[in-house]
Amino acid sequence: MIESKWNLFIFLKTNQFLFSILLILSLLSCENETFNNACDTKSKSYFETSILAASIGEKRHPCYPDFTIVNQPGLNVSSQFVTLSEAGGNASIGTSSTIQLYLGSEPKENVNVQVIISNGAYVTPSQTFFTFSKSNWSTFQNVTLTAMNDTIINGTRTVLVRFVPSSTDSSFRLEERIIQAEVSDNDKIIFVTSLGQTGALGGIAGADNLCQANVNCPVGKICKAMMGDSGFLLRRASISSNIGDGQIDWVLKPYASYYRSNRTDLIGTTTSASLFTFNLTFAISGTSSTAWTGLSPDWTNNANSCTGWTVSGVFGYGGDTGSSTTSALGFNSFSCGSSLVHYCVEQ
Repeated sequence: MIESKWNLFIFLKTNQFLFSILLILSLLSCENETFNNACDTKSKSYFETSILAASIGEKRHPCYPDFTIVNQPGLNVSSQFVTLSEAGGNASIGTSSTIQLYLGSEPKENVNVQVIISNGAYVTPSQTFFTFSKSNWSTFQNVTLTAMNDTIINGTRTVLVRFVPSSTDSSFRLEERIIQAEVSDNDKIIFVTSLGQTGALGGIAGADNLCQANVNCPVGKICKAMMGDSGFLLRRASISSNIGDGQIDWVLKPYASYYRSNRTDLIGTTTSASLFTFNLTFAISGTSSTAWTGLSPDWTNNANSCTGWTVSGVFGYGGDTGSSTTSALGFNSFSCGSSLVHYCVEQ
């Protein structure tokens, strides 16, 4: 039955002449409202005629020219899928997306709409209840869906948002509408490269390549080096001490939580400036070693960065991987011929 109706829909959509005949026949039958009459709002014919009219751009039903025709009778939503992210807001919320609700025709009585979220820990609506009346039924009503920013690595989550209408108008179609919201995570990992390298890493790009190739970099993700390169300015965390100004291709994100590669030990959550405040909850590594950073303890680029991580005959600044204090960023300069690890951050 569904297939036959769909075939009729396609046929008439591409044959507007035949559809015009259907409209004329509908008008001629408006004097006698029967169950199969296109002018009877309770009939299947009314529903099918409305759908066919909307498919070729008709905005008025032939029997009820004062009623606007839309793609679906009853409650309508402007979108059936939205994407949200934990990132882009603040420490508590992420991005938002607005859905418009509207009715396909004027109801005889109020139509109340309840908004139900499958998991309120991931998404919250701006309103949970709407009312369409005879006076405002043709006005769009908005509900804004906002992602919640948690501190847990939980990947991309799918949340269902149900719009459930109710009314004492028995002739009104009270079918609920469901949209799907996908929430992307902003919580990542930081890890240390497996093998030490001299300071001649091939620049920032070479350091990034080592991170990307590391077994700890999640499959399908991009991993970059948490380093500064004074004088070359391809990567910078801050110009001023602990401010986060003038960042260039910086690898940490604002209001994001970062874990060790075990995804259990929380290193810390960044500020709005995409920087950690010290002390960290956990050191980046469970063991102490020295890592090339090119970062001073106040997040500014240190003057010693092995000439932008390209040569081994000078000095580079390094931090302690097992420290939860500012020493994690940097505590001393080392010969660029030294074999040291470096930090990598999942993007």
